[in-house]
Amino acid sequence: MKKTLIALAAVVATSAAFAQSSVTLYGVADIAVGDTNAKTPAGANADSIRALASSSLNNGNSRIGFRGVEDLGGGLKAGFNFEQNVSLADGSTGNGPTTASSSDVDTFQRAANMFVSGGFGEVRLGRQLTTSFHSVNAWELTGAANYSVVASQFGFAGQGSRDDALIRYISPAFGGFTVSAATVLKGNDANSAVAGEQNKYDLAATYTAGPIAASIAYNKVQRGNEGMALGGRYDFGMFKVAASYHNNENTTGQIRSEGFTVGAGATLGPVALTLDVARDTEFKDTNWVLEAKYPLSKRTFVYGVVTEDGKRAAKAATASNVAATAAPSVRGFALGVRHNF
Repeated sequence: MKKTLIALAAVVATSAAFAQSSVTLYGVADIAVGDTNAKTPAGANADSIRALASSSLNNGNSRIGFRGVEDLGGGLKAGFNFEQNVSLADGSTGNGPTTASSSDVDTFQRAANMFVSGGFGEVRLGRQLTTSFHSVNAWELTGAANYSVVASQFGFAGQGSRDDALIRYISPAFGGFTVSAATVLKGNDANSAVAGEQNKYDLAATYTAGPIAASIAYNKVQRGNEGMALGGRYDFGMFKVAASYHNNENTTGQIRSEGFTVGAGATLGPVALTLDVARDTEFKDTNWVLEAKYPLSKRTFVYGVVTEDGKRAAKAATASNVAATAAPSVRGFALGVRHNF
């Protein structure tokens, strides 16, 4: 009887160890006051100082999310991630439908996915950040902030930051080197020109070790756009530098955008300064941003930003084969605070 009880206790203890799980609530609160000379959709002048909650002048969008992970034993884990926007301007939680066919606001528009990981790496399925986003974020100096000129000028290797129904694999790290591959299957590409008959591929190789971070990303939509981004960053301690090259092509094989970025960051006491410049050599378009951050704690900082987007409207018109029209540069500034929890 005693041996039976001992054996039963061992089984219960082992089962409990295998079933170890946790759920984490996390999020971001970000709000700023800023100004821009951009025009409204009706063409009126939007030049007025106002509160900013989810704009291109915020460091990031406010959000709330849930992460869960369960230890399956044998080195395997399973987990999930749900994340939604939260506007500090009006308390709303959605940005509207993520697809033209959707009639409802998608609650977890930022993330809705699950994963399985182990010694083989990680496989994650669902709506999530793309491989190209993670590749660019590995070296981009502002941390892929809303006002990132790398993103505003070239996107993330020509693509957006998220995809629906994405299947993504991330390898284990080997001496700082990782590879990632992702795809959206044909039946899930509801936004394609020929619905259900196109899919996407997204590949990246990233190296991060010591002061060096470098990555190359390539993605392709079948019978659609393709993009490439190659970039790197070197951290000297008191300051760091970054540079990149981008080449994005449209469905006809014509260059949509091509160019480079250069940037530098420096730490002066508690203040972190970043200057980033992105030049599209195809359309003679230059974007730049100057950012300053001051930490109030480990999780809260205030920031100031001044940015300029050069002749954005003229570039967009040319890229869509519409006669280009002269457009003034879009300038803006903001002072904000961000809290991570």
